Amino acid sequence: MRVFAIGWLCMAGCGSAAIAPATPPRPAGLEKPRRSSSTADRAPVDPILALAPDETAELSWVVPGPLRFELGGPTVVATGSGQPIAVGVIDQQGNLDRVAVRLEHARFSVWVDRAQVLAVLQRDHKLAVPRVQVAGSESEVVLRAGAIVRRLAHRDHSTRVRYLDALQVEGWVPDAVLGDRGPRRDRGGRIPTGRKTLMVIPGAVIRTEPRWTAGELATMANGYFLDTVRELDDAWTEVSYEDGDVAVHGFVSKHDPPGRVHHWHELESAPAVTPNTTGASGTCLYARAGGEAIGYIVGNRPVDLDDAGDGWWTLTIDTPFGPLGFAAHGQAKEDLVACAPPNTVPPANPPPPAPPAP
Repeated sequence: MRVFAIGWLCMAGCGSAAIAPATPPRPAGLEKPRRSSSTADRAPVDPILALAPDETAELSWVVPGPLRFELGGPTVVATGSGQPIAVGVIDQQGNLDRVAVRLEHARFSVWVDRAQVLAVLQRDHKLAVPRVQVAGSESEVVLRAGAIVRRLAHRDHSTRVRYLDALQVEGWVPDAVLGDRGPRRDRGGRIPTGRKTLMVIPGAVIRTEPRWTAGELATMANGYFLDTVRELDDAWTEVSYEDGDVAVHGFVSKHDPPGRVHHWHELESAPAVTPNTTGASGTCLYARAGGEAIGYIVGNRPVDLDDAGDGWWTLTIDTPFGPLGFAAHGQAKEDLVACAPPNTVPPANPPPPAPPAP
C-alpha cells in the first residue's frame, strides 16, 4: 500500500516541469491572503499610479492602527491621534486592504486590517426608538447618508453602530444601509434653525421623553449647543439638533447625570519628526531598501533623512499614523530618485518668483 501511494504521488508530481519552491513562513498576525477567482483575474495594481488624486472617487475612512508597507513585511505600530483618516481602497488581499493615503505633503499606500475600515451610511436611516406619547412632539434620531460609523456588533441582517462627532449615537441599522465607502463631501457643522440655543456639557443625554428612565437617543460628545423647541418645566427642555450627519429630536434635563461618552481611541503619542533637510518634490518613497515604490513627496518638504548605506536612505515624515520612516534611493541626499508621475506634483526646483510689477 505504501509503495502504491508513493508511486501515485510521483505520477501526480511528474506532470509539472518544475517543483514550486516552498512558501516561506508568514509573520505572526498576518493571515495568508485568500484569493477569490475575481481577485486572481484582476490586473495588478500599480501603487504609484493609484495615488493620483481623483476628486470624483469615493472615499473610505480607517482608524489608525497596525499597518504594513508591503505584504509579508514587518508591522508598523501607529501612534498619535486616533481620528479617522480619509483614504482610498486600491487593493485587497484576504483580510487586508491596501489604502492610498493622500496628504498635502506626501502620497503613499499602506496595508491595513479590514477591521480598521469604518462603515459609511449609504442613505438616510431613522433609528428605531420606543414609541412615546408626548403631546405635540415626536422623538427621533436620523443618521444621514455619508455619516461615518464604527461597527460594534452583528446580528441576523443588522449591525449595531456608533456615530461619534458632536453627538454620540448608537443603534441597530440594516446591513443594506452600510458600505465601506462614500462620496467626498463637506458635512459642515450644526445647522442653525433660528431657535434659542441651549448650552449643555459633554455627557448630556437626549432622551425619548422627559423622564430620567426614558431611553437614550443621543449623548452630547464634542459639541455644546442644542436648539430649544420648548421648555417644559424647570428640569426638562424639548430640544433638537441637526448637521450634515445626524438629526435628533428629544428631551434633555439639566438635572440628569451625564452619560458615558466614547472617544476615538488615542494611540501612544510619539514625538514629531525633526527635519534635517529638504526632500525634493516627487522623491520616491519605498517600502524598504530594494523594495517596491509605494509613494512620493508632494512639493519640496522638510524631512528627516538618514544614510542607511549602499545608496539607500531612511526618509521620515509626519503622517496621521504618526511618524513613518520610508526608504529612499540615491547616491547623494541632494539627488534622490523621483517617481511621481508627470504633472502630479509641483516641480522640484521651481523657478524664482517674478519681480513685482512696478
